[in-house]
Amino acid sequence: MTKIEPIDIEFFSPFNKDVCTFCGECFNKCPIMGLSIEESIDEMKRLIAGEPTKRVLNDCQSCFSCNFYCPENAHPAELILQRWNELYKKEGLRKRGEYFMTLYPHYPNFRSYVMEHLPKKTKELVKSWADLKPLKGDTLTYPGCNIITYAELTQTSFFKDLDIRGRLEYCCGETLFRTGYKDDLFQITKRLDKWFNILKPKNLLVLCTAGTNVFKNILPHYGLTYKFESIKSYLQYLWEKFENGEIQVKKKLNLTATIQDSCYSKMFGDEYIDLPRKILERIGIKVFESEACRENMRCCGIGAGFSIESAYQPFKMRTSTIRNFKDFKKTKADIICVYCAGCLAVFYTNKKLYFRKIKVYHIIELIQMALEEKPSLTNKAKKKRGKHIFWGIIKKQVPKILSNKTFKLEEIKELPPKYGDAW
Repeated sequence: MTKIEPIDIEFFSPFNKDVCTFCGECFNKCPIMGLSIEESIDEMKRLIAGEPTKRVLNDCQSCFSCNFYCPENAHPAELILQRWNELYKKEGLRKRGEYFMTLYPHYPNFRSYVMEHLPKKTKELVKSWADLKPLKGDTLTYPGCNIITYAELTQTSFFKDLDIRGRLEYCCGETLFRTGYKDDLFQITKRLDKWFNILKPKNLLVLCTAGTNVFKNILPHYGLTYKFESIKSYLQYLWEKFENGEIQVKKKLNLTATIQDSCYSKMFGDEYIDLPRKILERIGIKVFESEACRENMRCCGIGAGFSIESAYQPFKMRTSTIRNFKDFKKTKADIICVYCAGCLAVFYTNKKLYFRKIKVYHIIELIQMALEEKPSLTNKAKKKRGKHIFWGIIKKQVPKILSNKTFKLEEIKELPPKYGDAW
């Protein structure tokens, strides 16, 4: 594997046509498409000319790997997002895509559908996170949309001191960025700025890798003015606790695992990608790497819905997930470990139509097991959550799957301090 270094904020700057040499490396090495050099060069020429492509604009999952592969640092991923944005402005998005817009309450979506079906105790927990009273300390722990969907993951001894605040209305805009809706990110940052200025945190602890990257490297490009003294991922937080002895392993798990890496982990370099592996090793789990892993990891499947052509086509997303499942099975590992609750949601949703036994655990569950804590998110709860997402898609999205009708996003208005309910 090529050693990768942490990216800087300029990694997400616009495509630089002047330095592109049409070498074809970007889409040839792409873990999704793997085009030949000749096909890759042809596709890049089409992209630069603003012409329809044969595959890239349809199949890209915006994992940003091509930015790493480009020897000239031309940022080809941003060119794809630019073309998607142009298509969106011209044509809009297919109506089936509404159900995946993370812009509650403007668009009731698969997460808000899940929240309607949460157990009462979990609903109360999530509602408590909407509190706008002053923070207990100087750190705001940001759950993000995915942890809100699996809120029980936070109910563990090693998170007991965290002051968690957030709700669906305070989405970081990650999926908007990855689908090319850049203008709308400026509206997202206005909402977030208003919220941060109410709570006034000095530090931000983020319970997902994607959100960590968005706050550190993306939103400063899109008008976020609030300044944090530090922004840290929960993986870094956990490893520090292991290293200083605050987390003590009581029972080695004696398992093997293969890992679904977050699409954004590579943004923080090899040291960050190593963190979940070091944690698993510490708790007694041996890692079997799949063919596509670390900086070459394919998206869990949600990324197959990001293109304008796909518009969150559920069968296309499922196919992408099953491809990963098949690779994971080849490793013969006992379990799949994820450290993104979004990956957990995608995997448990698509397990409904994958007729082979496969065990998926969030890294938080595994740590709890090694501490001899009963996992706060039970297997039954994970299955139910996946079931609700699955049937929500069937009821809300599939009826629109063949429709040619399109829509464009409403203006994302700033929320007053005491806006509505949490769902």
